[in-house]
Amino acid sequence: MSNLIANPVLTRELFGRIRGRNAWWILTGYLTIIGAITLLIYAVFVTSASLNDPNTSGTIGKTIFFTVMIAALIQVCFLSPSLTAGAIVGEKERQTYDLLMASLLSPWQIVTGKLISAIAFALLLIMASLPIAGFALIFGGVTAQELLIGVVGLLVTAVSYAAIGLFWSTVMRSTLGATVTAQGTVIAILLLVPFLFFVISTLVGAFNGAPTPLYVYTMGLFLCLHPFIALGITATSLETGSGIWLWSVPSSVGDLTVPSPWLVYTGLAFLITGIALASAIHRIKPSEA
Repeated sequence: MSNLIANPVLTRELFGRIRGRNAWWILTGYLTIIGAITLLIYAVFVTSASLNDPNTSGTIGKTIFFTVMIAALIQVCFLSPSLTAGAIVGEKERQTYDLLMASLLSPWQIVTGKLISAIAFALLLIMASLPIAGFALIFGGVTAQELLIGVVGLLVTAVSYAAIGLFWSTVMRSTLGATVTAQGTVIAILLLVPFLFFVISTLVGAFNGAPTPLYVYTMGLFLCLHPFIALGITATSLETGSGIWLWSVPSSVGDLTVPSPWLVYTGLAFLITGIALASAIHRIKPSEA
C-alpha cells in the first residue's frame, strides 16, 4: 500500500488533475446537471401531489433516487474513459514517453498510477453526488441497501470503463483517436447488448415460452455486461422482494437460483478491468516501446 501511495506517476497525475481548471469545471457541471434534474422532479411532484401522503412521499424518494443514479451512471460511463484515454498517448504527444519508460518505474506502476488517478477523480464525482442521492432517503421508499448497490455499480463502472480508456491509450496514436475509440467502445456496449439480446431471443423463440436453463445462464450473463440493465433488473427484483444476493428465474425445468445481476456485473467489470490492464501493461513494456 505504501508503494502505491509513493508512486510518482500517481502523485503527479493527482496534482495535475486537481490543480487544473478542468477538474472544477467537470465537477461543477456534473453536480449542476444532477442537482437541476433532482429539483425539477421535486418541483413536479410538489405541484401535483400532497407531500403528507406516505405513498406520494415514497414515490418522490424513489423517483429522485433512480433519476440521480441514472444521471450519474450516464456521466460516469462517458467521463471515465475520457479521463484515461490520453494517459499514455498523451505522453507520446508531449514527447515524454521515452523519458517515462527510461525511469525506474515498472510498466505496472505506470499503468496503475494513471488508472488510480482517474479512478480517484471519478470517485470524487460519485461521492459528491451522494448527498443528492441521500436526499431521497428523507422521503422514504429507498433502502440503504439500494443506495449501497447503486454506489457499488457506479464505482465498478468507473473502474472498468477507465481501464478500457487506458487500454486504447496504449493502442492509438493520438489522444483524439484514443478518446473517440474508447467512447465508441462504451457506446457499442450500451447499444449492442440489448440489440443482440433481442435478436438472439427472437431467433431461438425465447419469448414464446419458458426459456431453457442454457438460455437463462448465457443470456443472463450477456445482459449483465450492460450496467443499466444489470442494475435496473436488480432494482426491480428488490422491489418485488427478491434477495440482495440470490434470486429465482423461471425456466422450462422450473425456477433457477442465480446470483443477483449486480453481483454478476461487478464480477464481469473486474474481469474486463484485469484484461484491459494486462493488455495495457504488455503494450508499454520497454522492449516493445
